[in-house]
Amino acid sequence: MRKVAFGAAASAASVVLIFAGQAAANETQICAERYSLEDSALLEAAAFGGDPHAQMALAECSYPDGGKARFEKMSSAQRLYALKWNIIATCDADQSPAHNRRDRRLRNLKSNADISFRRFGGMQKNEKTNWRERDFMEYRKEQMALLRDRLDRLNAQANEDEKAAARGEIADSLSRMGPVGALRLAEISSCQSFGADNVFEAAAWSAASEAWSDAMETGVYGAAAGPDHDMKKIASEKFDALSAKERSAAVAEQSRLMRTDPENLAAIEGKAKLYESNLALARLADFSVPKRMAAGGILDAAAENSSSLTTALQFALESLGYVSFMNGPDNDFGPTTQGAVIRMKEAKGEAPVPLLTNSEARETICNAAVERGDPVSLYHVALMYQNGWGFPENEAKAAAAISEAETSMINALGGADLPDWKRAAYETYASKIRVASKELKKPKIMPDAAICK
Repeated sequence: MRKVAFGAAASAASVVLIFAGQAAANETQICAERYSLEDSALLEAAAFGGDPHAQMALAECSYPDGGKARFEKMSSAQRLYALKWNIIATCDADQSPAHNRRDRRLRNLKSNADISFRRFGGMQKNEKTNWRERDFMEYRKEQMALLRDRLDRLNAQANEDEKAAARGEIADSLSRMGPVGALRLAEISSCQSFGADNVFEAAAWSAASEAWSDAMETGVYGAAAGPDHDMKKIASEKFDALSAKERSAAVAEQSRLMRTDPENLAAIEGKAKLYESNLALARLADFSVPKRMAAGGILDAAAENSSSLTTALQFALESLGYVSFMNGPDNDFGPTTQGAVIRMKEAKGEAPVPLLTNSEARETICNAAVERGDPVSLYHVALMYQNGWGFPENEAKAAAAISEAETSMINALGGADLPDWKRAAYETYASKIRVASKELKKPKIMPDAAICK
């Protein structure tokens, strides 16, 4: 933007001409040329909340000159953006019954609590306005006409797939905003410019009604003051107007909208984490030989005698004090190792059986790593996080475990009185730890010290 010095000699007329020229220049700039990323984020947050100024700004800059040539040069993402914000701005500007109901209540709040709102529709007869409100109402009438004209030109250029994609993005964005977003979507769904059919409109109002159904029980909200915002009634009326087939489709659409409710998303996220954890536990078998029987556990796999998981368990059991080796771990889940498992289970007050589930095997290695600082167990924990064995893959925790393994190994080899077999084994693992450290400790990764949690 051109810099201008305003001195005493600058006339008011010249100032008006300067800003008029800047405004005219802006009319040909797209949003990316006019606003920074930070400004766009602020405008979109305000626009989703219903701020008409922000809505008008985004609607205009997303399709500045409204010409056919402009539209043909736009990418698919730019077209979607233009359709989305022009639909939202136009629908919020429309004097629909839903908006008038909302505006009447907002005007009452302004009158009773001296709160200022930027929307001035839905006014009652003989209601007084100040000069700022009157000026804005005139300005808004002009802008509403421009909004409708711009959206008409956009709709004439866009195909049905592009319009449907814009509706879908609006629905997805608002449905992820919780009850307030659900109500905003319901109101927009009743807007002719949005282009929804009766099925989607009924689904949107039903989703809003369900999102707000428990509001009074929370103690945060008061009882409804009247029928103006009876979402349940509105949803029922719209469902009643549908055919039996359309009602089924509306129920399915409502469920889809409610999937993006924050509470539902939290539940889905919890299920996903549980599934990921269970899958990682199942993959602990990759750290061992295949089981011959589904319920056989480690004992049944021992006959294969090639399991690195068995070696990891033997180091962990020795570190925890449940077994002593003359020549070190032998990767054989035989009587000595089975006896150690039995002693560990008895110490926990559990049945003295020589079997370990995948979760118990993971817990044993983790206990040796975290409680005893066993470098070999820490190394195995790093591998588990790196490869998704027993834990979901996590680079930060793998880096933390290998870092602790390095420190622990240096301390162990530097001063501890180690049996010959353990010193030899530790020296072998020390080289493995060094190699793994180069791979796992990356500059871009911040180690997460909370391993085994």
